[in-house]
Amino acid sequence: MILGRVVGQVWATRRDARLSRAKLLVVRPTGIYEPAFGQTAFGQTAFGQTASGVRHLVATDELDAGVGDQVVVCLGAPARASAGGNDVPVDAAVMAVVDRAEIDPKALAAVGAGPGIRRKLTEAVR
Repeated sequence: MILGRVVGQVWATRRDARLSRAKLLVVRPTGIYEPAFGQTAFGQTAFGQTASGVRHLVATDELDAGVGDQVVVCLGAPARASAGGNDVPVDAAVMAVVDRAEIDPKALAAVGAGPGIRRKLTEAVR
């Protein structure tokens, strides 16, 4: 799951029949996902901000989230399951509309504290 902000909505009059009632939102992952989604020219980003190269996600939404809302998005098989099954063409789905999120910048900077983990895999399995 990832944390992101809804920055837009997608309207499509012609779509797969299995998505006929699905609301489609454009979600920008928050800055804590920078190592996974891109970095600035200097390899750094400010806390809570995204670099210009960050990808956006299109996620289905059954929770009535709106532009500006912070949301939790799940990817892959859990997103398809929430949309009705493995044969549904969904890769991302809104799982929660966030009321409040607290992130400790010190914990975020700690070794192994997120995407781009800074420890070797052999250390993680001990």
